[in-house]
Amino acid sequence: MEFIHIGDTHFGPDEDLLIRGSNVCDRARQLVEEINSLSFVPDFVVHTGDVVNDPDTAAYELAAEALSALRMPVYYVTGNHDDVGMMEKALIFGPREDLLSDSKDRLCYQLTGGLENEAELFVLDGKVPPEEGPHGHLSDRQMDAVLSAITGEKPVAVFIHYPLTPIGSQWIDQHLLVTNGAEFQDQLATKAGENLRGIFSGHLHRGLQLYRHGVLQSGVSSPACEFTAGPEDDNCDFLAGGAIPFHHVTLTKDATMVKAYSIPFRDPR
Repeated sequence: MEFIHIGDTHFGPDEDLLIRGSNVCDRARQLVEEINSLSFVPDFVVHTGDVVNDPDTAAYELAAEALSALRMPVYYVTGNHDDVGMMEKALIFGPREDLLSDSKDRLCYQLTGGLENEAELFVLDGKVPPEEGPHGHLSDRQMDAVLSAITGEKPVAVFIHYPLTPIGSQWIDQHLLVTNGAEFQDQLATKAGENLRGIFSGHLHRGLQLYRHGVLQSGVSSPACEFTAGPEDDNCDFLAGGAIPFHHVTLTKDATMVKAYSIPFRDPR
């Protein structure tokens, strides 16, 4: 199974939004072009959240226009900047099975459309109310729903906006993680065993490959801008104007391969 991992596009309500001097729409459109020009056709693309910079109907419409050009199914995760109702209305999701059928404000689902025949792939929603901060938290219902759907017979991967466990950067570890992430990772590892192929996230605007208790956490950076992540940093600075990042992930019966792309930006203006 081959898939592309992207995140944190931060679309604005028009094509002119700049974040730290970078035009996010231009950069996201080049991201789409680069994925479409790959020498193979991935099975799907997963966007691990912060599709837009602020919840706004026009921003989601612009995101939908740009991302619909991808020539494979796309799946979306809720980021701390996102709104589920607006996402459901504007964005086209690949085939899926909702795991919380009575919840309209959470994106918690399994990827289907034939993908479930090869692997068990799950999206979780860790968003908390904005006034609580930029960290994430997983409800018991979501964790139970995903754990109950794991058969133990196929490779398992999980997609969530927020990293689950500390990455070794003071400000990030204090503010940006899933508050009960270590608990959930341990439960995942117990249920899936050797079939747990990885936990894939965004949010950090920084690439991440992290192992905890032998479990891979893989994070993709943002095409909009990067964050600093020094070990003793007590705040987060922004690094603008970098290359366009995405990950090509291969899942096999016994391995996970993450290949990071970093494409120089071509300014169309």
